[in-house]
Amino acid sequence: MKKIYFFLTFIINYFLNLYLIIRIIRKKECPIRYKEKICQSLANRKEGFLIWFHCSSIGELKSIFSIIDYYLNNKRIQILVTTSTLGSNEVFKKKYEKNESIIHQYSPFDTPQIIKKFFLKWKPNIVFFAESEIWPNQILEAKNKNIPIILLNGRLSPRSFNRWKFFKNNMKEILNCFNIILCQSKESKESFDYFDTNNVEYIGNLKFVATKEYESKNTSEKELQRLIFIALSTHKTEEKICARAHLFLKEKYPNLLTIIIPRHVNRVQEIKDEINKLKLNSIISNSLNAIEKNTDIMIVDTYGLTKKFLELSKFVFIGGSLINHGGQNPIEVAYNNSIIFHGPYVYNFKEIYKLLEELKISFEIKSEADLIKILQEKLVNYKNPNIKESLIKIGDDIFEKTIRKINKYITL
Repeated sequence: MKKIYFFLTFIINYFLNLYLIIRIIRKKECPIRYKEKICQSLANRKEGFLIWFHCSSIGELKSIFSIIDYYLNNKRIQILVTTSTLGSNEVFKKKYEKNESIIHQYSPFDTPQIIKKFFLKWKPNIVFFAESEIWPNQILEAKNKNIPIILLNGRLSPRSFNRWKFFKNNMKEILNCFNIILCQSKESKESFDYFDTNNVEYIGNLKFVATKEYESKNTSEKELQRLIFIALSTHKTEEKICARAHLFLKEKYPNLLTIIIPRHVNRVQEIKDEINKLKLNSIISNSLNAIEKNTDIMIVDTYGLTKKFLELSKFVFIGGSLINHGGQNPIEVAYNNSIIFHGPYVYNFKEIYKLLEELKISFEIKSEADLIKILQEKLVNYKNPNIKESLIKIGDDIFEKTIRKINKYITL
């Protein structure tokens, strides 16, 4: 399987320019920086010790902010962060754009030709992959160069686990290239253990770790005297369910405002078109100043503003959960002491949701009717769960354990 993967990715390399052009046309790639994915970049490595952090998208990036921040305090270290998506780059810029000790690049495609160029250009001294970022060519290249490799907040989704089971020996070889795999859940540890590795440890989910603020509330924006419901990280069909819930509740709560923050902002016009069919007044914006008295729903069209809007509400639906996607991270919402509504598909965060359910802060819904019923109940009987301090203690413990483990592999 390893040889087949190497051969296929070697061939695929010659079609990547066409592939990137198609994605640019579809507005899924940066038209200026897209060549970073084939290791063509104006950015350069400086002399000294370089840590490479690689993660896929926004959630994975935010989960390792605390680790990145810890090493940014060391002036002898420079940091390279690679991510795959446009949204993750926007979030990165909001937090780190003015810091010269850290560089962002779009992640290289995992082809032998590109990866060899990437390692030659950047010469990382240690590599951190986040969550389920397991790329054979990158991992094997680092191993061949005797570069320490660590998997942070490691997880294997049920879908990935079932796929890798067919290639158990190959997966075992790849996983054994890691110096250590730090798992976010006991379930993930059991999945990694299936492949007979001896480098797997359960630490806990880094998403519990509180990080420094990087979003600031715009004081020029007006204060809203509205009852606010937030639909966060929504996927297709979920916005319509939340909008229909708004339509029903509007009769009883005419002051109700729903703020939809979609997982992919390129869908905002599509979402607005769906909402307009319900005869609701909707706007696309990222500013509260755009909201009028008759605005029913605001659709946020910018990444990185979640915290600003969460401060406005204690009632939040988290998407990717009414469809078979596996859910989105609920911890940021829990830190806000908000009541969380979610669908049945939360297997990516099973242990976290179990804890939040025990703390009586999260509630499962299966339909529009469920959302209306439970949301209406909580609107009438809201009690501040005040669990932030408990979550901070959990996060601090996970952070300290993680740093102790990985510091063993950083030799300056």
